[in-house]
Amino acid sequence: MGTNFQAKPDNNERPNRPMFIDPIGDLQPQVGMMGDSWFICATLEAEDREFGVLVHYIKKPTLSGTSTIAIADISTSRYLLDEAKEADYETVGQGFKVSSDNLQWSVDATTMAAQGKTDAGDSFDLKLKRQGPTIAYNGTGSFPLIDNKLTTYEYGFPRMDITGSVTVDGKNYPVTGNGWFDRQWFPVADASTLASGDTRWIWISMPLSNGEVVAVWSATGKQEHSWADILHADGSHTIADVDPISENMFGIWTSSKSSINWPSGWNVTIPSVNAKLKITIDFQGQETFEGFHRIESVTHIQGTYNGEEVTGRGCGEIVGDPQIKEIY
Repeated sequence: MGTNFQAKPDNNERPNRPMFIDPIGDLQPQVGMMGDSWFICATLEAEDREFGVLVHYIKKPTLSGTSTIAIADISTSRYLLDEAKEADYETVGQGFKVSSDNLQWSVDATTMAAQGKTDAGDSFDLKLKRQGPTIAYNGTGSFPLIDNKLTTYEYGFPRMDITGSVTVDGKNYPVTGNGWFDRQWFPVADASTLASGDTRWIWISMPLSNGEVVAVWSATGKQEHSWADILHADGSHTIADVDPISENMFGIWTSSKSSINWPSGWNVTIPSVNAKLKITIDFQGQETFEGFHRIESVTHIQGTYNGEEVTGRGCGEIVGDPQIKEIY
């Protein structure tokens, strides 16, 4: 497990619970981390269009940071990607600012502003305002990601109201929607686990229509571990078992760019809340290539939860080749 576990000071969101993260203090970079990551996945609606927007900044201990952005144009099934641009970081108050050729991103305790532009000229200009409590993964903000190794720190702001615009093919679309901000880092001491060649994971975010927020992890090394963090509508937090994700994928397709077989979605079963949810990636090809091969997709969610029908719009991430052998 490593020796990096040091509880953070109590915070005003969960004052009675010991935490390994501080949702505001840890917005800024961590010392001695192998991977230090800030991420937004947004699902947006215009009058007659739907979009997804990805914003991802990664800071490494010996390299400058890199920024990746993407616009998922759902109406035309196009993924407008601009990745791995060298990015500068500066601390501003309790937050930070990232500047690169494709991204200007400023963050404080409750609000964010993100402007992105691809080399092809497509762009977005978004204002985000945090709503509701933090989701601290594993209840404490820390967990062993791969085979009870790779100490991981992670939390998110799962509900952020968004206003702004997306410009595609020269046309500007006013948009509104929801953003999920995620903050994650790994200590350098656990780098050998990532380098083993066995590491891959799936992360699925699900803000649901009944007020529940669900984040599903499926992490695979020598063994697969699947679980869910559930932030309930009343603010309480449950950690729940999930039926193995690798056995519940559908719509397998082969990428012409990476030759990897990827799924088009997952059937997610969470027995403790009687949830059966179908998560469908909006269209194939939402693939990035810097570092690990990855899927960074927007999704539709439909199913039942505690016996009631629910819907939602979320995101799905696949890091590393899921090693699917058959097309079906």
